[in-house]
Amino acid sequence: MKSAKRFFVVLLLIAVTACGEPRPQGGELLVSVRPLALIAREIAGPELPVRALIANGDPHHYAPTVADRAALERALLVVWVGPQLEDVLAKQMALLPEERQLQLLAADGYEYAGASANDSHLWLRPRNAALIAAQIAERLAQLQPQQAEVYRTRARDFSRRMANLQKVLERALWGYRDVPVAVTHDAYGHFFGPAGVKTLALSDSSFSRRGAKTLLELRGVGDGCLFGEVPANDRDRQTAANLGLRYATLDPLATDLPADADYPALVEQLLADARSCLAQIPDRPPGGKNKSSGVE
Repeated sequence: MKSAKRFFVVLLLIAVTACGEPRPQGGELLVSVRPLALIAREIAGPELPVRALIANGDPHHYAPTVADRAALERALLVVWVGPQLEDVLAKQMALLPEERQLQLLAADGYEYAGASANDSHLWLRPRNAALIAAQIAERLAQLQPQQAEVYRTRARDFSRRMANLQKVLERALWGYRDVPVAVTHDAYGHFFGPAGVKTLALSDSSFSRRGAKTLLELRGVGDGCLFGEVPANDRDRQTAANLGLRYATLDPLATDLPADADYPALVEQLLADARSCLAQIPDRPPGGKNKSSGVE
């Protein structure tokens, strides 16, 4: 009798192993970087937990821990930008079924005007954030049909708010379009570009090199700003000094925002930090080199 029971248990274990664990109906919405979490929460609402895998650190070099890999396996949906940004994470994503992941750069329709074609920081342009939210809403609607209309309604509401936020951002930056603006890498085109503010990047989107040509172009251009990422560091500060530029930091990954911050708070903080430097540039006389917006 005991042998029969043991045999039955073994058969049951084999069957469970062969079938795998059942996929959760609720689960968790995982995203790669925190700005995507700010957008995803606009769609998920209070019903679906949202968590960023890379709360701090560089997404280019992030590798998931054992706990992260387990979370990826359990997640209802995983949202990431693509191998252009999270190149190490891409290896883990290749193991997940396509229906349980959303690779944002695989979609069309994003705006790139004023940004590098290789700039994968899509979330820095509110109109692109609206497109990201719409994709998340549609995928969640497929995974949870009973909530489909709720997700889609939230995406439409968010899109309207992003259209207004984009206008506010462009108006606030428009007056600085003649100010020399340098950035430590080309991650800010989606933020500055729609307002006509051109940025000169000191390195490409992979952070792999400093542009000697760009450094030469920036010397002697007049009073302007060099923007680096938080936290401030002596290397970027010295580069700014050598170029005759003012120095300030921006936080495109939302690492310093409060835990309860939302996506508009990210854009507003970036704008405030940018203007903390740009607003110091004196108005330039006709034919001069410097100009500030005067926008309060």
